[in-house]
Amino acid sequence: MPTLLAAAAFVAGCPAVGNGQTASQTPPDASAPRVRLSVGYEAHRDRLRYTFENPSNIDTPFLVPHNFVQTYVGDNLWLASSARYPLLATFMKTEFAVAPEKRTVASDLDTFFDPDDTIVSGTDGDVSMRAFRFAQWSEGRLWNLSMRMGYVYRRDRTEFHSTERIVTHSHPASSSRAPIATHETTISQVHEVPIGVTNQRRLGGRWVMIAGADVSPVTLARLTTILPEKYPGRDILFQAKVATLTATAELVWQRARWPVTFSAVYGRTWSYRSASQFDRDVLQVGVHLGVMP
Repeated sequence: MPTLLAAAAFVAGCPAVGNGQTASQTPPDASAPRVRLSVGYEAHRDRLRYTFENPSNIDTPFLVPHNFVQTYVGDNLWLASSARYPLLATFMKTEFAVAPEKRTVASDLDTFFDPDDTIVSGTDGDVSMRAFRFAQWSEGRLWNLSMRMGYVYRRDRTEFHSTERIVTHSHPASSSRAPIATHETTISQVHEVPIGVTNQRRLGGRWVMIAGADVSPVTLARLTTILPEKYPGRDILFQAKVATLTATAELVWQRARWPVTFSAVYGRTWSYRSASQFDRDVLQVGVHLGVMP
């Protein structure tokens, strides 16, 4: 949270630079190239967590309060690309990034609150995750600030490896493990419609610092769970509406045709309802090489 506040303060307090292109968020002057392409490499520390509540049962003939929680360690290395170009009297930016399949850890735990017992059942072990991200932005200026609006889509697919089912009871206290033969696949899809503000400051020479903040008050997170042996032909879908805030800092080394950008991004979500939650905490750093045809 301090990172977000600092970035917001920087955005509000920096004077706008009105001439010349210094980074992807700021419209160039008439002499600057009108198209910019870039490729980049990003390292992500990523944590995802879904929590949903609904009545269910495990060893009673009636429904009891129940929740399930899925957590993922989504740390990975991403390859990213982007194109910025003029369209309809404004500038647009299209981004695409992909994270290759990586072995990591995740858990899927159900908790049942029986009248005289609390039962936790589920898995906690190795998984394989892969992901991709797409974003489309429209840029402009308002009150001497660079503004942007966009759409961001991210999809994470997770395959759970063979493991054991862990079952614990609170009364009497006990714990057991048993191999499971079922396969589990989950798909997380997150749709954001953010609006953001950026500003920049020349540091001297060819260096420029850019800070920005994006907020998406309504972000839709959809979790699909596929258990082919337990529920053949049926996917289990839950969704949560949350808010997303992202802070970005970029250090740009301006070169005639090959600008280099070093970036740091922090983002997190806030859930509106305890019965349907999506929590994401991500920190990423990257380096991007641009080209101006």
